[in-house]
Amino acid sequence: MERNLLKPFLTIVALMTVSIFALAFTTGVKLNYVPGVKMQLPDEVPGWVGNELRFCHNPELCARDYRDASFYIRDLELPDICPECGAKLFKMARAEKEQLPEDTEFVKSAYTNEAGTRVFTSIVLSGTARDSIHRPQRCLKGQGNNLDGEYTLEVPLEGRSPLQVRVIKASRLYRTADGMKPYYSFYAYWFVGQEHETPYHVGRMFWLAWDRVVRSTANRWAYIAVQGEREAEGAAYEATIIDFVQQVYPYILTDHMREKVYGN
Repeated sequence: MERNLLKPFLTIVALMTVSIFALAFTTGVKLNYVPGVKMQLPDEVPGWVGNELRFCHNPELCARDYRDASFYIRDLELPDICPECGAKLFKMARAEKEQLPEDTEFVKSAYTNEAGTRVFTSIVLSGTARDSIHRPQRCLKGQGNNLDGEYTLEVPLEGRSPLQVRVIKASRLYRTADGMKPYYSFYAYWFVGQEHETPYHVGRMFWLAWDRVVRSTANRWAYIAVQGEREAEGAAYEATIIDFVQQVYPYILTDHMREKVYGN
């Protein structure tokens, strides 16, 4: 077997082995409710000002055909009441609430820097069900995006080794008054458990199974995503990803996870 095929093959074999043991021997597994990240995004970080998002699910007035009306917290008098129809506002879109397990948690914000660059960031935290979190590629395709490329990017962080994030280059066409226009975007993400970080879905599944077998514990996993606009060509957007992640990362870790990744 060629060397470049051997590593993913062994990873799959190891994952399948751990999963088999998990199914066979992990009775009485307890859910650890303490996540590795805080379910609250900061109002601002150095160089970036945030504004948390809320969504109206009213299917008759504000969310027809699942096109949710969205609002920024700083624009609202009452953060949980829709200013247009008076219905309750949620931290997730209507489709997300209906399709994902009820105990899945969300937080979403938009951040803008002095240059006017805007990024949208979110944290999705799993509940008791394993399908609370799935591969981000599935959602992007479901939203009509083309996936133009994918790779791992290292984000240097002071006091620890670089954080690896997975980056997807996406594109889609929008209908405008002037015809169809292309929109190019990036989607950077990584997964966080109580003890581990990984940019890979298969890595998250491995550690999920490992904890069930070795520790008889099912940890709550989260994935953090950062998305924004990019040029059709070039990689200038990587500087935006690196700068924003460097600033927001220290604010979202729990104390336990901070000690784990920084070693103090």
